Amino acid sequence: MRVNPYLNKWQSLLCLLIVVIMSTATLMPINTYAQEDAADELSLPDEVDDDVLAGDDAMSEADQLDEGDNKKFTVVTKTPIDELSADDVYKNNGTFFKVVEIGSKGPKGGKFYVVRYKGNVDPGMKWAKISGNGPNFIRSHQSLFDRFKAGGPLMYPIGILLLLMIIVALRSVMYYRKGVHMPKAFIDSGRQAIKEGNLEKFETLALNQKGLLARACSAMVVNFASSDMAEINERVETAAGNEVNRMRFPVRMLNFIAVVSPLVGLLGTVTGMIACFDSLSGENATASKAMEMASGIKQALLTTAFGLCVAVPSLFVYFLYNQKLQMLIGDCETETAEFVHLLKKLRKESGFEDDGDDDDEEDA
Repeated sequence: MRVNPYLNKWQSLLCLLIVVIMSTATLMPINTYAQEDAADELSLPDEVDDDVLAGDDAMSEADQLDEGDNKKFTVVTKTPIDELSADDVYKNNGTFFKVVEIGSKGPKGGKFYVVRYKGNVDPGMKWAKISGNGPNFIRSHQSLFDRFKAGGPLMYPIGILLLLMIIVALRSVMYYRKGVHMPKAFIDSGRQAIKEGNLEKFETLALNQKGLLARACSAMVVNFASSDMAEINERVETAAGNEVNRMRFPVRMLNFIAVVSPLVGLLGTVTGMIACFDSLSGENATASKAMEMASGIKQALLTTAFGLCVAVPSLFVYFLYNQKLQMLIGDCETETAEFVHLLKKLRKESGFEDDGDDDDEEDA
């Protein structure tokens, strides 16, 4: 008995599960960077100088900065913030922020809101206290969705491509099943109808059935009595070719997503870096400007990272379903050839004249 290499429904679902795991694995590095290890949250790196806690010096530094725009930011942390209170002042990326509201707090962290009142740089992960009752150091906790929002407007097309990839992959699980294009009941009924010489029944079966094999079979019996086998084969090839082109649309879409998503991410990185360099034009390099530029570059690179996280699973799914499609086409070609052979035999038994067949036999 021939073992069919075509993947069945459960194997398809298993492959889709592998795709989900692969997608998670590609997103894991970003999520890891977004969620710093809890054991290190209370001990910031040595790069945070101790003199930031010196209130007078820090406030003198704040006086030299431009007035902030009072833009409000949400801070989520796993650092214990039991003692945090409104009006506490923290320094982050050379910019000063004031706590204006506390959403929740406790020994396992919480959420609070700050406004930028000195400087113009967006906050990073590290907060150093300048004044107030809160902890000396706080480390922000950023989720994957926070990173997504930080990537800028081009993250939304990447998100749409990810959603489209998931939809196409889920649809392909059912669309590329052998039972859809080569149902066993149709094959058995079709063979029986041809053996009985009942072409009307065979044509009705083909027209009422969807899929690649049914489209090829329906073309076999069109003008059957007035056509020779060469014309029948030509009609079958044309009908099958049109159906295969429609069947290729999902895999072409997956290939499109795999190609476009990293390019969109690269576009976001390039435009973000252009904006960073434009912010430095005409001004002397300062520590705050360098810090602002580094923050902007980090955000710009997020688009490329997310674009690749969409492209890698898309390419894997494309390869999987393209292989399934090729095996399905091969199996349909085999069954189509058997149906054509039965029809050719029926023509001879029914006495249809077929000059092409006679010529072939004489040449043989």
